[in-house]
Amino acid sequence: MARRFLTKMVPAAIAVACGVAAGCTGTIDGASAQGTKSGPNGPGVAGPSSGSSGAGTAGMAGATGMSQPPGTGTTDPLSQPVASLHKLPIAEFTNSLRDLLGSDAPVASQLEPDQQLDGFRSVSASLVAVSPTGVSQYETAIDAATKFAFASATQAAKVLSCVPTSVTDAACPLSQVLSTFGRRAFRRTLTAADVTRYVGVATDIAQGTGGTVLLGLQSAVSAILQSPEFLYRVELGTPSTQDGGRNKYTDFEMASRLASLLWVSVPDDALLNAAASGGLSTSAGVLAQATTMLASQKAHQSIANFANDLYGMDASAGTPLTTTFKDPQVYPNWSTTLPGAMQQELLMRIDDVAFSGDYLSLYDSPTVFVNNELAAIYGLPRAAMDVFRRVTLPSGSPRLGLLGNAAMLASNGLPQRTSPTLRGRFISQQLLCKTVPPPPDGVNTNVLDTLPPGSSVKAILEQHRQNPACAACHAIMDPIGLGLENFDSVGVYRSSANGVPIDATGELDGVAFKDEVSLATVLRNHPQAAPCFVSKLYEQAQGRTTLPVDTSVLDGLTTKFNTNGHRADQLLLDIVSSDAYRFVEIATK
Repeated sequence: MARRFLTKMVPAAIAVACGVAAGCTGTIDGASAQGTKSGPNGPGVAGPSSGSSGAGTAGMAGATGMSQPPGTGTTDPLSQPVASLHKLPIAEFTNSLRDLLGSDAPVASQLEPDQQLDGFRSVSASLVAVSPTGVSQYETAIDAATKFAFASATQAAKVLSCVPTSVTDAACPLSQVLSTFGRRAFRRTLTAADVTRYVGVATDIAQGTGGTVLLGLQSAVSAILQSPEFLYRVELGTPSTQDGGRNKYTDFEMASRLASLLWVSVPDDALLNAAASGGLSTSAGVLAQATTMLASQKAHQSIANFANDLYGMDASAGTPLTTTFKDPQVYPNWSTTLPGAMQQELLMRIDDVAFSGDYLSLYDSPTVFVNNELAAIYGLPRAAMDVFRRVTLPSGSPRLGLLGNAAMLASNGLPQRTSPTLRGRFISQQLLCKTVPPPPDGVNTNVLDTLPPGSSVKAILEQHRQNPACAACHAIMDPIGLGLENFDSVGVYRSSANGVPIDATGELDGVAFKDEVSLATVLRNHPQAAPCFVSKLYEQAQGRTTLPVDTSVLDGLTTKFNTNGHRADQLLLDIVSSDAYRFVEIATK
């Protein structure tokens, strides 16, 4: 019902922005092998044509290793980041709907899959647009949620500041109700024209045949939520005379940025009130609000959102773990519930270190979280109550830290065997920010599919690296991944494979290791471990790839990260209160 109003609701600022900002101009094409970018932060990339289903695969940057070392930026010709719109990824859209319409509002069962660029949905979100099919899917999802929220006056009272008894109710005017709701949805104060428009929608529907004030409100709220100003975060900045004319995000845009990053949702009234009073115009003001936000339970959504992308766990983007298949003839312990348990455990580990201590301890900590199914994978005893519980691995355990985590091992394994190459690529790209190009055309990448009896994976891969076309890439990945060969494709420890004892010794950038446990220590102490993590969190927070101009910013953030004991929560505060997060260039074309 509200869809007919949608095309009339795009303010001039949005219409202009769609012509100059990446948020409305590009799409990500899974066929793009190099993961190139469109819009102001990169050269063009093909995308689905108008009218496509929008169900394309994720951008290939994250899949093929186009991540950049910290501070090196990309091949972008621009030296400065520029303003753009940001489409809401599925998690943010879902959280926002529930914060606006109630935690029990129905969740959309089908939306256009999120794309990933350089491994992050937030980066892709500043480049992609909603297809016509996607618009229809949003309409269906929003109509279902608003129908639930306005099923009765009692239900509506949970959503609105008050519930009018009629369209002329002076004690609870439509203008007040829709202004209050719309401010959170649009992440800014509504203009007089906005209010008039949505009050008109509610009035027209309420006074029509069979209409009621609740039906009118439902239609107006549905129209608000189908507006580009809800589905996209509008963050373009304005020149600030107090800052020498630099283009600065407005207070309401900063509220939008903070809520998106720290809560993966819309701002609450307190944050919007701070914006309205000018409380987000300074670094100190932003820091104060962000500190309060991180104390909220919602902040745990931020770390989970980041970790799902960084470690390849996001279901909406079709990333490895939830799409992983293991041959039951080879791995009878692989079940339909095990992947979910693995993902939950990884997020529990990350949440544990992100808000309470040294984030890099994730790499070599003996702490795990298991239910009985995961306990069997880790060789731990069952518990009487089959619930997730915190366990410290026994001294001398062959498993330690992130590299021994079942989710990481399984998601970087194949259906019938392990993949030292995939595991090594994960460590190189995601944890050390090395660039690993895709394989050249015509090269056999399946050399391990058939192992002669009595042969070792290590020997076969060493032979494979004798091919000059393979050596450059595989030298980055294989020696590291072979350090994890003591774990099968589900993550169970083993001492031999194919009838041959496993040799897990190797070197990581000149430092020797003998197995996964010692590799975990080498990784933790690697000089690029901290800078890489900082650059990844910074990139996800900014919603763009790093540029050369970010070098000094990243260096400063890394210094603080090291000084503060590798606190991820403190790093978030340092990022959002930095000038790099509060200022941006204006797109010129």
